[in-house]
Amino acid sequence: MRRNRLHICFYAVMRQLLTLPIRWLLNFQPVPVPVTENPYIVVSNHNTDFDSILLGISFRKHMYFVASEHIFRTGWLRKLLVCFLDPIPKRKGGTDVGTAMQMMRRLRRGNNVALFAEGNKSFHGATCPIHPATGSMVRASGASLVTYRLEGGYFTSPRWSHTLRRGRMRGGAVNVYSPQALSGMKDAEINRVIARDIDEDAYRRQEEDTVAFKGKKLAEGIQNALYICPRCHAFGTVTGRDDQVLCGCGLQATYTDTGYLESEHLPFKTLEEWGHWQRGYLKTLVEKAGDEPVFQDANQTILRIYPDHHTEEVARGTLSMGRKGLQCGAFLLPLEQMQGLEIYGRNTVVFSGGGDSRYQVESATERSGLKYFETYQLLCEERA
Repeated sequence: MRRNRLHICFYAVMRQLLTLPIRWLLNFQPVPVPVTENPYIVVSNHNTDFDSILLGISFRKHMYFVASEHIFRTGWLRKLLVCFLDPIPKRKGGTDVGTAMQMMRRLRRGNNVALFAEGNKSFHGATCPIHPATGSMVRASGASLVTYRLEGGYFTSPRWSHTLRRGRMRGGAVNVYSPQALSGMKDAEINRVIARDIDEDAYRRQEEDTVAFKGKKLAEGIQNALYICPRCHAFGTVTGRDDQVLCGCGLQATYTDTGYLESEHLPFKTLEEWGHWQRGYLKTLVEKAGDEPVFQDANQTILRIYPDHHTEEVARGTLSMGRKGLQCGAFLLPLEQMQGLEIYGRNTVVFSGGGDSRYQVESATERSGLKYFETYQLLCEERA
């Protein structure tokens, strides 16, 4: 109880200290959320590294946040986080029953919990699918559900980018569902209402109400999202420089402060359209590859992640992926043994071989991790 009081006090103090600076920095316009009866689960869409703070600004009552496990890797940071916030760690690249159990324990103690159910930030502007177990966990918790939608986050801080832009962000509660209402719904129905409530398409929003997101080096890092050139069809040749999108084949486009692409060389105007095209082209390559790798990247390092969050190098060299699985030097994890592959940050690939065998990939150069994620998804769809 003493620790819980510390967390509540820290939340209140930081909320007071950060509200005005963050609202100014991001031009964030929140709609205050009416107080609901404890406990409740807040489920929100997710696009920026500030989203937990934005929820804290909108909700006066203390909440515990579910946070990606990688933030616990730094010893001193982990100690501070646990001491003052005690977030619930969520592992990427594999299943994590422990996360759901910790959430349930805190809710049953009367605490509130905030969850970003997508588990990923969007690379191309549209809300990602939510985790399929979300509905069953929400219903079993006996807590109320508050759905919350953030707008403008994708263009304020694109997942692929190196810089922050200032335009306009908004946030507000969409719906509040009582435990009684949730108990009368099936798990799949709860998933559907969450997905509907938190759905946010950045380009659709721009079409309805265009906002300029001003900043510097607007296109730098765009290769994290755009891994195939639509002109020469090569992997890893697209780069961003200042506000220019370039490829050695001669492709050139301008990434504007409204998030659109201007070019004589492109058949599309948005990253969403480019992303849809490249995934379709990748699917064709996967089908044609047979047992050969679909692509490869040099100078990659695979680290094993242990339960206490420390890491150890297990392989170094050229990383490739295909139907045989993920391979780097002598390290090979067959596809049938992989139990998840995801990305954190701009391009760090994390994956699991089951149990405690979890790994992350570090790259000597900036390269897309998205192509590994989407290839894994396509191969899993083949096997389903």
